[in-house]
This record gives sequence, structure tokens and C-alpha cells, in this order.
Amino acid sequence: CLSPAQYFCSGEYKPSDWHHYGLAAPVYTHFTSPIRRYADVCVHRLLAAAIGVAPLPTHLSSKSYLHDLAANMNRRHRAAQLAGRSSVQLHTLIFFAGEHGGKAEDAYVLDVETADASNPSFSVIIPRYGIEGRVKLPHIDAADPKLVRQPDKYCIRYEEQEGNVTSIQVFDKVRVRISVREMQDTKKELVLELVQPEFGILTTKDTGEKRASKELNTNKKSKKARK
Repeated sequence: CLSPAQYFCSGEYKPSDWHHYGLAAPVYTHFTSPIRRYADVCVHRLLAAAIGVAPLPTHLSSKSYLHDLAANMNRRHRAAQLAGRSSVQLHTLIFFAGEHGGKAEDAYVLDVETADASNPSFSVIIPRYGIEGRVKLPHIDAADPKLVRQPDKYCIRYEEQEGNVTSIQVFDKVRVRISVREMQDTKKELVLELVQPEFGILTTKDTGEKRASKELNTNKKSKKARK
């Protein structure tokens, strides 16, 4: 993945490093209007001095000062991102903690784990809540011969003995159950479980009861046949 954007002084890097990858621009600086960040204030003042509109502030004429200033803005920007993510995570846990038994929602597959000997799992996004997370399939062993990985199609398949084949592929629509799991030391985590399609052994509470009832009916029939 790409590294996050960084504030830096152009005099400390070669011109070939001034480009913006996403915009495919060889030279790039940015600021917003209206001004919302101190970084924007600094860019405005430097540009104003460069085009002769205003004199350059004395403190901005020091290369070492600008270096420390850029480093501090990078730290603060990163800290703000982490704080925002933590806040979203906290309020998400609070919201779903009140859903006893979990909440089932539609989701779309973003990525599928297809590496050899890896535990089957896939990433999804839940549009209704804007949540992204990993759905694990702990009931299926990584060495299960019924599990077929197709890296070229970003897909995993499970082939039942009855000939039924279930697959999960990137962009597939699935249904997942969102719940909160209690951890040690009063910690909690958001858990995503697959509800549909039924992939391998059924694991959710509802589908588990259906599988158990089917097995019970089968056992009753076999006993009657013996009599």
C-alpha cells in the first residue's frame, strides 16, 4: 500500500520527489480555501513571498525551523487520524453492544484470502454503517480438502460431498451478523460472522439450529426404519 502523504520542505528533497502520485503531477503543493489548517497558513505565506505579494516572515526563512515545523505537523496530523479512528471504533462498539444476538446486514466482499495453507477469511464493507472488517471462517480448517482456493479469480470455494458448491468472490453480496464480543480486561471487539451464503459447516445460531433439527429428523427416520 502507499505511504501516507507527508509535509516537507522542498529544499530537502530532489525535484523528482516533489510529485503527487495520485494526481500524476510532477510538482505539487496544496492548501484549502477557506483556510482550515496551520499548514495552509504556511503555504499561503510562502507563496505570497514567492510572487512578491507580501514579505516573507522572518521565522519562515529558517530552513531548520521549517523542517521542525513540517515534522510536527506530520505528527499532529497522524495523531488526529488515529484519534478519529479510535472515536469511530468506540462509538461503533457502543452502538452494536445494545444489539443482543447481533444484527444481520448486507455486505459486499472486498478481498478474499487465497494464500496456500491460510485460514479462510475475507474482508467486507457494510454500506449501511460504513464498516469494513474481516469475516473469518474458523469452522473450516486450512487443510480441508473440500476448500478450493482460486487466486486468479479472488475466490474461495467449498465443495460438499453432495455435489453442492458454495463460493465467495470479490464483489459478491453476502449477509453478515454484526456483534460485540467481550474480551479480557473489559475489552470489546466488533465481530463479523457469515450468515449467507452457508459456507461449509453452518455456524450462526439460527442456521446451527436448522442443521441440528435436520440431523435430529434424520436420526428419527433411521430409528423408525430399524423398527
